[in-house]
Amino acid sequence: MELAGQAAAVTGGGSGLGRAIALGLAQAGAKVLIADVRGPAGTAAAREIGAAGGEAEAFTGDLSREETARSMIDTCVEKFGRIDILVNNAGLRMERHDDGDYESWRCLKMLPTDELPPADWDLVIGVNLRAVYLCTHFALPHMIRQRRGTVLSLSSNAGSQGVAGKSAYVASKHAVEGLMKTVAEEMREHGISANAIHPGGRVDVDGRGGHRPEIVVPLVLALCRQDGPIITGQTIKASDWNKKNLPAEAPRQK
Repeated sequence: MELAGQAAAVTGGGSGLGRAIALGLAQAGAKVLIADVRGPAGTAAAREIGAAGGEAEAFTGDLSREETARSMIDTCVEKFGRIDILVNNAGLRMERHDDGDYESWRCLKMLPTDELPPADWDLVIGVNLRAVYLCTHFALPHMIRQRRGTVLSLSSNAGSQGVAGKSAYVASKHAVEGLMKTVAEEMREHGISANAIHPGGRVDVDGRGGHRPEIVVPLVLALCRQDGPIITGQTIKASDWNKKNLPAEAPRQK
């Protein structure tokens, strides 16, 4: 199924994985609503898509808030007439802060569970899980009426294993994977697929090394192009999927 004419909402679309996904969807012909808590970042990504000949709009707000999440989905439908694809990408990370400054708006300090402040727990769960639920909750009725739709939520290796110092992050990713499995079972009869995806390792969003954000784009496009929920209820690692489904890179000449 081609993506031309389809409408997508990408949360956290102003940078990193979200920006790469938004640009990839737009290049494939989809209209894209880029939601980001930082207005200038979302606007810049939307302008980049527009400059390349695509169609995009920006939305600013905290999607862990019920009315904001509802408004984001409503805005996508108002601007584009529909919503076919929802990519729940917005999220907070937890990492060590002893080797330099981290961007506090998207990265909290790693702490053992007994030292983790309840406010930090609530913040991570709010952004990484509550917002995923809310955006999915408000998007599904539109997809049900259309008899088709794709819901993708970003997870990580932490969705299947424990990581010391990241209890809130790990709990959120385990829960997101469970949520997508449940939505897949509920929505299969309506022609809607739901999957969790992740890069397969750290993504370089801060110059500290890792996969390029574009690693997930081929997988996202493949799942969005499905003619019905053929692949659904899965957690898929992009690095493994790419090895199986993409041509090997030509060896570099010395």
